[in-house]
Parts: sequence; structure tokens; C-alpha cells
Amino acid sequence: MYFDKLIPLGFIIVFIGIAIIISGTLLSTFRTGQHNEIETGGVILIGPIPIIFGNSKPLLLISIIGAVVLMVVYFIISRGELLR
Repeated sequence: MYFDKLIPLGFIIVFIGIAIIISGTLLSTFRTGQHNEIETGGVILIGPIPIIFGNSKPLLLISIIGAVVLMVVYFIISRGELLR
């Protein structure tokens, strides 16, 4: 099937995401003497429906743009046009 080609790509993307989270956590932990304000933002996709959250306006805008891009990719893949 065509989707078998996407499985290794998915694993690679997940591992890259985990590495980014771990490195960001370690870098913020070792910063001492600075008062850091933590801003959050993200997207949870349940099928094609996004749930967007965040506590700062710039991160919310980035999350909205990312959600739209992910929804477009989802619809392209679900129609099978990406793998033809």
C-alpha cells in the first residue's frame, strides 16, 4: 500500500520532535540568573479538527497557521493525491 512509505517518515518526525523537546528543556534548565517567562502554544488534532491552545498572542497565531497547514496536508493525504 502507498501509506507504508509514510511510516518511517512518521517515526523520524516523532523522534526529531522528542529531541527538540528534550534539548529545549535542558537549555531552559541550565539558564540561571535570568527571570524567564514561559509562553505556551500548541495544536491537538483529532482527525481534521484542531484544538488550539496558548497563552500568548504570537504563539496562538503560529499555532493557527500550523493547524491550517496540517489540515490541508491531512485532506491531501486522505484523498490520496500526494502519493500518486
